[in-house]
This record gives sequence, C-alpha cells and structure tokens, in this order.
Amino acid sequence: MKLGVVTRKGKRWEDIRMFSQFFEVKVYEIPENLPELIDEPDKVLRLPEDFDVDMIVSFAAHPDINLELIKQAAERGIGLIVVSGGAKSGAYKQLKEEGKKRGVRVVWEEICCATPKVEDERVREFFEHFGSPKMEVSVENGRIKDARVKRSAFCGATYFVAEKIKGLNVEEAPTKAGYYTQIFPCLAPRGHEGGIHKAARAHKRAVEKAIEKALKDDC
Repeated sequence: MKLGVVTRKGKRWEDIRMFSQFFEVKVYEIPENLPELIDEPDKVLRLPEDFDVDMIVSFAAHPDINLELIKQAAERGIGLIVVSGGAKSGAYKQLKEEGKKRGVRVVWEEICCATPKVEDERVREFFEHFGSPKMEVSVENGRIKDARVKRSAFCGATYFVAEKIKGLNVEEAPTKAGYYTQIFPCLAPRGHEGGIHKAARAHKRAVEKAIEKALKDDC
C-alpha cells in the first residue's frame, strides 16, 4: 500500500517515520507559516504527477489547503483523505461535501486516536495499524506483564502508553494509561472537554478492554 502525507515543513516527521515502518510513504511539505486565508491555494499545494498513492493523511491544518487537496486528489483518482488537526483543518461538513462532490471520501476527527476504521479493501491495511487505539496485554499476578500495540493513534501515543503501563497492577493501569496519554507530546487541543481528554479516555478504554480479554483468556 502507498500512503501520501501532506504536512507543514519540518512537522510530523516522527509520525511519518512510524508510518514508513509499514508502508511506502510519499511526503509533500507545505510552508510552516501560512496566512489565515489563502486566495490561491494551488500555488501553495501542487501535488506532483508521481504522487500515486492509495490514500492521503493531511497534517496541513489549514481549511483552504485541505479543500485544494481534495480537488487535486480527485484529479489523481485518490479516493480517501484522512484530515487530522481538528478545527484548524476546516469544517468537517464543508470538507465532506466537497469530497462527495468530487468522489473523494473525507474522514475528519478532532483527534487522531478517534479516527474510525474505514471498511474499504483498498485502504484496509492502513486502518489495521492506525486509528483508534487497540492493545493486547498479558497479566501475571495481577500486574501487566507485557503490553503490545495492535493499532496506534497516528501520533504514536499508543506505543508510549504501552511501555508505561508495563508492571502496573490491573486496577491502576487504565487510569494511568489516560494520564500517560496526556503527558505524551500530543497535538490534541487542551483546555476543554474534548481534545486531549478525549484522547486520554480512548487509551483508558483500550487498556480496559485489553485487560478484560487477558483475564477472560486466562480463565
């Protein structure tokens, strides 16, 4: 599978390196600093002809760029764009409508660890590795003996959490998973009920489910 990533110059390269462990990745960088309004986004974003990918993850964090990206993806027959970055990336309704008009499915989430699994054979492999967090743990004497990532948030927070919960008792591990999510250098917005708090809850639930499965399998 070939994955395209659009990002600000010098940004999100830890994520891109993580993607590259699983897929062939093509990256297109746009300037780090952009005006709030861009009258001619096609002068900022111009995907090369050989940008032949199965889907695109956009870290552009700009509504005008993402609308232009949908247009250019449609021209190249790229059928799916995952838009990461919340409100800075543009209104979901507008992006979705533009995508529908041009035959491009747009997946938009405020935080990357809430990205739903897309049931499409062409991109199935990506969502097996990335999206809403999923873990597998082994339990010994009431403690987490080992934790393995089955599916990670785009930012890699899930791998960080998996390492941190090893050795914790099963009662405290889920809550600590939420805490460790929040101290990871996550780009989710802070200071309101969603954002980083939503990311913490997603990882807390992932650990709870993993523990439940491990204890059930041991019965």
